[in-house]
Amino acid sequence: MHSANGYFLRSVKDLLRWDVLRMALMLGLPLLAIWVAIGWVLWNPMIDMTTKLITWVPFSLVKANGALFITFFIWFVAVLVSFAIVTALIGPPILRKFKERTYYIYTFSTILLFSILWALVILFNWPVIDNEIQVFLTLLPFQTVSDALAWLLAFYLFYNAFILTLFLIVSYFRKSFLDGIKELDYQGVEIADTGISKSHRYAHLRDAVLFVIFSIAAFPVLFIPIANIVVQLILWAWLYREAYFLGVCNLYCTEEEYRHLREHNFTIWSIAILASLLNFIPVINIFTPFFAIIMFFHWIMTHKSTNQSLEKAEK
Repeated sequence: MHSANGYFLRSVKDLLRWDVLRMALMLGLPLLAIWVAIGWVLWNPMIDMTTKLITWVPFSLVKANGALFITFFIWFVAVLVSFAIVTALIGPPILRKFKERTYYIYTFSTILLFSILWALVILFNWPVIDNEIQVFLTLLPFQTVSDALAWLLAFYLFYNAFILTLFLIVSYFRKSFLDGIKELDYQGVEIADTGISKSHRYAHLRDAVLFVIFSIAAFPVLFIPIANIVVQLILWAWLYREAYFLGVCNLYCTEEEYRHLREHNFTIWSIAILASLLNFIPVINIFTPFFAIIMFFHWIMTHKSTNQSLEKAEK
């Protein structure tokens, strides 16, 4: 995980380059708008479906899960409100002294800081917060609690659909921005003409289908507090781990390099999990697939650069 942190910081720097950031915004924002429009049109049918699903769940689980969802919503609002207040009061006099690129650095770092801060506040006060919410939910009629959870569950389904489609789009356009990063950071790294097996080129399509299947199979776990967060994190990490690792290797690795890198399973999972954690953070979650694939790119290119330097030294 320590090495993954290094690749994470380098990936943040690369994402804040205007050519990469522009592509992330051009792909992420329109796609988000499309899914907001789809959600607006299909919201009522989705609520009807999630409401029926919740009727199969014991009220004790509904109440416990409702408490967790409400806590997450409180954290989400606290992060955004804190960011808005700081930006309104402190941001302008500070940011006007720096270049335009600093705006993006400020946004990313401030949201990340508040996300960690409020997560720690909730974590250290979890028994009190959870108990108060549980008491509040007990006072409400079952229909009110189930309706609230149905609304949150519908939002979760649309959000996962957005993440999955953005994952596919980034997989398709990966070469356009990864080649730009390579020209800046790895000009001396030689890329062989022969790549890995052609069967890996469509791994992102295969894994997208499997992700949907696994998500449906794990759907009952969504009603178990804490376990639902862990399972969702693992599903996202699995999606990025396999498809993006293969996607980058398909562009820049030989078959021998691919087989060698494949043995570093811990590093692959560490990068995927670290990137997947960003899906829980508001605003930054739009850029999660870019973080993931750029981190894999840096790890793979660093490996290639080191090996090629050793080969030249031996000669």
